[in-house]
Amino acid sequence: MGIVIELQREALDENISIESLMRKAYLVAKKLGLKEFEKWINQEQNGYDEQIPEYRNIVGEIKAWNPYHGWIPMIVSANVADFISKAPFSTSISALQDLYNSSKGTIMISVPGKLTEIFNQSSDNPPTKFAFFASKSEFYRIMSTVRNKIMDWAILLEENGIMGEDLTFTDVEKQTAKNKQVINNYTNNFFAQVSDIEVNQG
Repeated sequence: MGIVIELQREALDENISIESLMRKAYLVAKKLGLKEFEKWINQEQNGYDEQIPEYRNIVGEIKAWNPYHGWIPMIVSANVADFISKAPFSTSISALQDLYNSSKGTIMISVPGKLTEIFNQSSDNPPTKFAFFASKSEFYRIMSTVRNKIMDWAILLEENGIMGEDLTFTDVEKQTAKNKQVINNYTNNFFAQVSDIEVNQG
């Protein structure tokens, strides 16, 4: 059984950790010389410092701290609400999984200092702190999306006759992987157009 089929089976198995699955996917990409897929795996493992994939935008709500009532929703215009209801999550997938495992239902993420300053300047209330609240299901969705993308990629390799028996790929398999645009540029559709306003989480 080739490593590509192994990758498909492990992508289907929830008992296989996402980290283990990504290491195997990285090995396949490295052996095939697929730099873009290799780069994507590296960024998932270590965190993003450039453009973040669309599927890593988490939906939630920014709340302000009130010393008498605790965390309360921000009251903003509809246009602003549309922007601040989504936030790109750039941290490594292992850190993301730790947050998911340690949370009971809702995950709170601190709002960066620059954004906190903007929020305070636009309010008549005394300065306070802000946080982004999201359901833990949003984090599961990201991990599930990564798993599905690896599985779809492995299926695409198989459809093009790329199997990797005994953990090795033939010269024909390597050449096929590099020549097929749909394989070589597979990660291109992960990224959406850059928006005018981006909320970067620390």
